[in-house]
Order: sequence, then structure tokens, then C-alpha cells
Amino acid sequence: MNIKILRIFEYEKYFLALMITVLMFFIAKITMHREIIFPEILSIVVFCLITKRQILSTNRVKMVILTVLSSLIGVIIVRYCHIPLYFQILLGFLLPQVILIITKSNFVPIIAAGLFPIYMKVTSFVYPLAAFILVSLIALCQYYLIKQYRLKPLNIRTNKFFNVKTKTKHLIKLFLVFALIIILPVHFKQIFILPPPFIVALAVLSNPMSSFRKYPVKIFNAMIAVTLIGILCRFIINIYFGLPLAVSAIVACIMLFVLIEKKKIFFPPIGGALLMPIILKKSMLLLYFPEVLTGLIIIYFVTLKLFNKEKY
Repeated sequence: MNIKILRIFEYEKYFLALMITVLMFFIAKITMHREIIFPEILSIVVFCLITKRQILSTNRVKMVILTVLSSLIGVIIVRYCHIPLYFQILLGFLLPQVILIITKSNFVPIIAAGLFPIYMKVTSFVYPLAAFILVSLIALCQYYLIKQYRLKPLNIRTNKFFNVKTKTKHLIKLFLVFALIIILPVHFKQIFILPPPFIVALAVLSNPMSSFRKYPVKIFNAMIAVTLIGILCRFIINIYFGLPLAVSAIVACIMLFVLIEKKKIFFPPIGGALLMPIILKKSMLLLYFPEVLTGLIIIYFVTLKLFNKEKY
């Protein structure tokens, strides 16, 4: 691929990523269904369209199916499982990962798909329908870029080295740790100390073999930076100037894409972390940054201290 075509490809992938995000906000606006705005969509966009190589073992069909299935689980828990919030969150955290083990995949963004309805009290089945449409669109855009620019097959990890026993042991340990660290946030009604995109980061960084563990400070700074970008874009563009949320999302996404290119940070959860403050209620924004800063410190402590000796 020559330099001119490479530049066109770089611009086009970011344009498609931005258009998918804008479409999500636009559909939510015209249909009056706010639950269509699903922050983890941008994480999946970062993974599928922007990263230089595939870091998660999945394919396009499985990606769509797993995301929709997980989003359905989240809605069903909220609608039909009349149990305390603490146990709803634990179910939303556990069940998607059980599905990942069964399907021999590590497509961890689906964890957020299952948790988001619980955090936002989403009971409408419009949410999994929107997830199906948007993730399918992402898959089509990925396919288009591969064919249009004659890219080499994506580096999707094979399942033949997937050790179910080891993964199950890891999940049990991760579940127990998560069950402990979520107690106080739920008890004090501050669950956004650990919002869904940050819980995905917990799942990624808890894997001792994850390449992202080599750059803990870089990832920490990126998560803080995108959270601040999201908060500022929401405050300045939407709240102060009164412009639509979509405008806040557009500006925030452009800043995210610049950050990714300048710092070469291809950590998918930063997409969800960016959009999360844009969709929260105004009353939640003032405390949101200190909350997630606390949560991120907790995540780094438990992942780097408690998950550094497992063998994969």
C-alpha cells in the first residue's frame, strides 16, 4: 500500500468511526430512545476500525452475536430479576464472561454490553436491537475497509490455544475480586466509581498476558484524559452552549482520534470511557471525575498486585 492510499485509508477509517458514533446519537434523538446511546459501541469501533491489529479472538459474526446476547442478558436482569442492585451487577459481570468461555472468545467489550442496562436502568428491548444494528454496521465497515484497501487478513488469535480450565480459574478469581471491590460503591450508591468501560479495563488488565500491562502509566493517563475530554465536552458544548449531545460526541471523538494517533494508544475501553460522561445526567457530572479516578486506582492496584502470577 503506497503512502497516498495509506493516508486515504487512515482518514476513511476515522470518518467511518465518527459517522457510526454520530448515527447512534442521531437515531437516539429522533426515536426518543436514549438507551440507544451505548458508549461501548465506540470501544468496538476502536477495536474493529482503528487498531492496527486484532487483539481479541473473534470474528465479525461472533462479535455481533455475543454483543447482542450480552445486551439481552442485561435488559432481562433489569426487567425480571428483582434482586438487590449488587447482585444484578454481579450477574451482569459474570454471565457475559461465562459466554466468552463457552464460545472460546476474549471479546471483553460485551461485559459492558451486559452491565450498561443495569447501571442505566434500561428495560427496553430497543437496546439490544440497537446493539445489533450498530455492531453489524461496524462489522460491515470493517469488511469494506479490508476489501477496499486489500488489507491482509486481520490477526485474529486462534482458539486452539484457548485453555477452558485456566480461563475458568481466572474468571472465578476475577469474579471474587470484583464482588469485593464493588461492595462499597453499591452500598454508598456511587456505582460510577466503576462504570462499565472501566470494568472492561479491569477484565483486560487482569490478564497477565495482556500486552497492555506493559504500559500501565500510559493506559492510566489515557483513561483519565478521555474521561476529562468527555466531561469538558459535555459541560462546555452541551450544558453551557446548549448544543445537542451529538455535537459534544463529535468534538470528543475527534479529540480521541487525535490522541490515539499522537500517542499510539489502541486500548479499546478508552472509547467507552470517552462517551460515558456525555450521556450521564447533569447532576452526576460534578462527582464523576473523582469517582472514576478512585475506581481506576482500585483497578490498577488489584490487577497489578493480584493478577501477576497466573500462567496462560
